[in-house]
Amino acid sequence: MGFLKEISQLIVENTSKIIEYPISISDNKGNIIGSSDVSRLGSFHQASLEVVERKKSISYEPDEVKDLNNVLPGVASPIMINHEPIGVLGIVGEPAEVKKYAKLVKSHVEIMCHEYLKKEMSALESKTLDNLIRYLLNSQKPEDLEYSVRYGKMLGYHLDSSHSRVCFLIAIDIGMDSGHSLKQETRMPDKYSWHLLQNNVSEILRYYLVDNQEDILSPLTLDQFILIKAINKEETQDLFIKRMEHKIHRLFKYLEAENSYQASISIGSVKSGVHGIKDSYQAALKALIAGKRTNSSPRLFYYNDWNIIFELVGNGLNQYVKARLKEKLQDFMDHVNYPTLANTFMAYCKCNMNMSETARILFLHRNSLVYRMEKINELTGLDISRFDHCMLLYFAIKNSGISGIQESLALNETEESFST
Repeated sequence: MGFLKEISQLIVENTSKIIEYPISISDNKGNIIGSSDVSRLGSFHQASLEVVERKKSISYEPDEVKDLNNVLPGVASPIMINHEPIGVLGIVGEPAEVKKYAKLVKSHVEIMCHEYLKKEMSALESKTLDNLIRYLLNSQKPEDLEYSVRYGKMLGYHLDSSHSRVCFLIAIDIGMDSGHSLKQETRMPDKYSWHLLQNNVSEILRYYLVDNQEDILSPLTLDQFILIKAINKEETQDLFIKRMEHKIHRLFKYLEAENSYQASISIGSVKSGVHGIKDSYQAALKALIAGKRTNSSPRLFYYNDWNIIFELVGNGLNQYVKARLKEKLQDFMDHVNYPTLANTFMAYCKCNMNMSETARILFLHRNSLVYRMEKINELTGLDISRFDHCMLLYFAIKNSGISGIQESLALNETEESFST
């Protein structure tokens, strides 16, 4: 097995330091691929073939190796994987002394080989699963979906079954506190640590959210995952959603308490058939993008939630309408106090155009709020006592990048600052 050559020298260097005896590792053809004495690397070791053939440890006394080429006294043991020798471990020294280490080091090497194979298989499975997801989400023609079904069956998924399916998108914010800002004591992981974090998060998501053998969980990016969830035939959609909500809230609590991570999860549309997976994914993606703009908590977003739909409408204006709004409101958006005025107006909308409630949540005197509203009227040319004018301004602000209510902007401001 070729992988043994990749890890042999590392095993030799680390292990020989611990037991303080020279070590060598040969492949199953007798070639030395790891050695404390680097001058022996690549040389042929005849004794290894005998160990491979007999599949058991052999001791070589000093007198026995005098006439043998490239063979040193010590103990040689087969490295076994699935009951077959893939190489030979040699410990150099008096056989009576090194024999006590042979079994221990042999087990250590075999464990390392198993772990390496496990990681290789996991990486291969991840790659094949990633390919399946790409086929499903990027399919353009019916034959693309047919290929996806066949590919899925190779991996153990029956995408042509009668299960209804729904896509979940999970975005993980690493090192984010409850205020969505990077913690000072948390360092962002480097590019190598990201993969370890990704594997860790995958295991957590699998534990909390995967409960059907037809469920497909796969990373899309380093910090975003897709879960294609199969709905049991005997379960109604309402019961399914309630059950998943419970699981998701438990997941949120665990991630925040144990890992200081925050997650955002969006749920797409429930669809039947393999052709519906792409539609469900696109609905979930739109819901995730729109939901993140709302800053709502918990960060669980449904594609058919009214707040999400409204957010999509506000951010889905065509380019012509966006350009006209920007043109008409340029003086307002260029004003030095635009962020404060915009957030004041968004608060006014959130409070159902109620001036008293708006003043209360912004900690403003009513007269101060009235002054700001008059300033908005003046700069925009709109009458914000009218619902239709408020809708136009609301969508214009949403598309300018100002969203939500930032109460801090309303504090410590004076009327004088608006006279500029």
